[in-house]
Amino acid sequence: MAVLMSPSRRSFILGLSAGAIGSPAYIRPGWAKGQRLVICGYGGSEGIAKRRAFYDPFTKTTGIEIITASGVDLAKMKIQVEQKDVEWDIVDLIDAWVPAAARMGLLEKIDDTIVNRADCIPQAKHEFAVGGSVYASGIAFPTDRFKGKVPKTWQEFWNVKAIPGRRSLRNRITDTLEIALMGDGVSASRVYPCDVERAFRALERIKPYVSHWIAQTEQTVTLIQQDETDFTHTYTSRVKDLQEANVPIGFSFRQNILGIRSSGALRGTKNRDAAMRFLDFMMHRDRQIEWANLTGDAPTRKYALAMIDPRVRKWIPDLGNTDNLFTNAAWWDGRVDELNTRFKEWLLI
Repeated sequence: MAVLMSPSRRSFILGLSAGAIGSPAYIRPGWAKGQRLVICGYGGSEGIAKRRAFYDPFTKTTGIEIITASGVDLAKMKIQVEQKDVEWDIVDLIDAWVPAAARMGLLEKIDDTIVNRADCIPQAKHEFAVGGSVYASGIAFPTDRFKGKVPKTWQEFWNVKAIPGRRSLRNRITDTLEIALMGDGVSASRVYPCDVERAFRALERIKPYVSHWIAQTEQTVTLIQQDETDFTHTYTSRVKDLQEANVPIGFSFRQNILGIRSSGALRGTKNRDAAMRFLDFMMHRDRQIEWANLTGDAPTRKYALAMIDPRVRKWIPDLGNTDNLFTNAAWWDGRVDELNTRFKEWLLI
């Protein structure tokens, strides 16, 4: 999922001081002169944040220019690798793509002699990708309605008798399947492997109370603002921006779904060593801290959390909370298309 920021956050990013860049980790090598890396990501406000947190500091440190591209997807990666005509050195990856890309042989194995992940959380240590940060989703609700009687867990979200109100969920099976199981009382530690039939039975019970099956992420919060729904699945970044704009909206940190923002080197890159050095640079403490301050994502380096701006820290999920669920991309590998088709057909019934 790409981080989409409000104008206020864009202004904050653009106004950051260049002094936030930490001390160089490398002495600029002679071989780096004139070298460049092409990184394919999601662009937009996420690209602006990455330029500030990673790309420009890396160039300043090493002399290696960073060129950005957009439109990353598995099909384009596969064509480049198979034709041995690799244009992208590094690609940003959503959770579900990491095991799929590794299985298809599209990524270089991470060189742990260059990329230091010694004190990172386990989810950041994939053999073919580095996990630079953690994003969170959960339940959002209005704070100017219901007198505080709102769902804070997925079981409460499913309990429409005790907590009446209009519900909204995403119109995709990923995350929604896990949410349905937790709504049915499955603990986070037992969600995987997913009991698909149980999840669909739980979805049947909530379906009459779902006012919107949401396609666009921004709708998850705008529908609350417009009083078209009451309780919804959304991301911390969405609620954070609105609260900073004095919108009466809240977010529960009691039961979150956590995802990893990953990056990897495309197999066959002619700049493998420089690509690995960039992936290592992304994992540096000062880079992770700046990225967290920009986005509200949690760092994957364990000791970086305490150094984040306190105003941002309150938005960062507790990675050690056993009620929170890390998305298991390996379980989804090979299942997404079939289950998503079934889910779309179920929505039409």
